[in-house]
Amino acid sequence: MKEDINVRNIAIQYFNGNISAADEAQLYVFVNGSEKNLLQFRLWEKEWKQTNTGNELVQDEWKQLRRRMRIQAAVVPLVSSPRLFSWRVIAAIVVLIILTMGGTWEISESYFLRNQDRMAVFEAPYGEKSKVTLVDGTVVWLNSGSILKYSAQYGKRGRLVELVGEGYFDVAKKENQTFMVKTRGYDIVVKGTKFDVSAYPEDAYVTTTLIEGSVCVQYKNREIGMKPGESVKLHVSSGEITRLQVDAVKSRAWSENRVEFDDITLKELAARLSRQYDVNIRVKSEKIGNLRFSVSLRNRETIDEVMEALQKIIPIKVERRGKEIYIET
Repeated sequence: MKEDINVRNIAIQYFNGNISAADEAQLYVFVNGSEKNLLQFRLWEKEWKQTNTGNELVQDEWKQLRRRMRIQAAVVPLVSSPRLFSWRVIAAIVVLIILTMGGTWEISESYFLRNQDRMAVFEAPYGEKSKVTLVDGTVVWLNSGSILKYSAQYGKRGRLVELVGEGYFDVAKKENQTFMVKTRGYDIVVKGTKFDVSAYPEDAYVTTTLIEGSVCVQYKNREIGMKPGESVKLHVSSGEITRLQVDAVKSRAWSENRVEFDDITLKELAARLSRQYDVNIRVKSEKIGNLRFSVSLRNRETIDEVMEALQKIIPIKVERRGKEIYIET
């Protein structure tokens, strides 16, 4: 308990922008220790942001801090020990990374020259999206609140990445070398294709939707081959797997700043919109949370405009208090 309180205090210092290098290194080790730790860190982040909602200066500084964190997340794994962490080391390494506008990362071979046992980590914070181009030409779009990890050996000893959250993959074909995505529920094996994977730690399901090519979902002793237009959903708690025919292109709508779902519950949509717009949407009853409907928002609407549109689709009332949004009948 004491250790949790100490890490929480360090996290608050981080959010406030006045953390020491030693404490920042300790926080980094904690966050990357497990999915549970990462989820706890994000809960602390939300609590802090809710407390500072009315302070525009603090919020602006926080956005800048989160962008710096994305650079740090990619670079710190290159440092041999957290105790050796310093911004001088980061400054020396970050020149190996080309960061362009819009949260786009391109990684060159030199990134890993002296760090063959390290992991690269890329994050799309809540309210933002990122695009990562891997050394083999594979492109990954990360949805809000998502993390992509892979080894320095990527492309040399296979092509394995780990995903927490949601990613849209456009995998470059490479002879005699498959591409694998590990999630908390199952693994996806491909040779060259386009597909979407959603595996947020707080969601009940892990879902893969195939847009082009072919993939194989590996779950325990089962292998499930997929064809374009199919979606495979795993209920993580029960282990139940469902295969559906869907309009697969809609699964990647988020990467084009669109909201499109043919059949979604209000509770599921609230979770997605909370991440996308960096707000906290609370559905006040299970009955309305289980309402199912279709939604298509093709422009870059604000969260208020989205809520207004939802009220025209389903019989709900919406109340907003800063970043807190309450939905009831």
